[in-house]
Amino acid sequence: RPDLELQFKCYHHEDRQMNTNWPASVQVSVNATPLTIERGDNKTSHKPLYLKHVCQPGRNTIQITVTACCCSHLFVLQLVHRPSVRSVLQGLIKKRLLPAEHCITKIKRNFSSGTIPGTPGPNGEDGVEQTAIKVSLKCPITFRRIQLPARGHDCRHIQCFDLESYLQLNCERGTWRCPVCNKTALLEGLEVDQYMLG
Repeated sequence: RPDLELQFKCYHHEDRQMNTNWPASVQVSVNATPLTIERGDNKTSHKPLYLKHVCQPGRNTIQITVTACCCSHLFVLQLVHRPSVRSVLQGLIKKRLLPAEHCITKIKRNFSSGTIPGTPGPNGEDGVEQTAIKVSLKCPITFRRIQLPARGHDCRHIQCFDLESYLQLNCERGTWRCPVCNKTALLEGLEVDQYMLG
């Protein structure tokens, strides 16, 4: 099945969430093929290894080479479901496409609550009423035109990002943060804005 993958990772034994964390002293080879471990700039940006492309039918060998003690870490090999960006995208369009009327209501609510920067609060504190706001049609991730406008459910801004670009970025990086406001925007909380789409 193309949506299944063999994932191999290392994590600190005290980390209950099992976040990938590779000690600098660890190297991994599969069937005598050395693999590049992405450690990133900080501990949260370490990436698991995906082994399907180096495995073959029958017997396979994983070789872990360590140059210093890593007794505080555990290794795990697991079969994981890793759907394609295209299939995730299609599922989100079916399940999370907000009707244009709902999007307009949300925009109006954000205007009247003063959550949009530069707009008055509920009591009109600054005495200035904002009646328009500019929204870029460029994705803040790719700086190209947005094809599928989306934002997180908890986002309080009108600006959207391109859904496919966001999914591609997070399949690799996995931080799931809105590129506009930096709030958590997990897969199940993403919304496709039909008003901006239309």
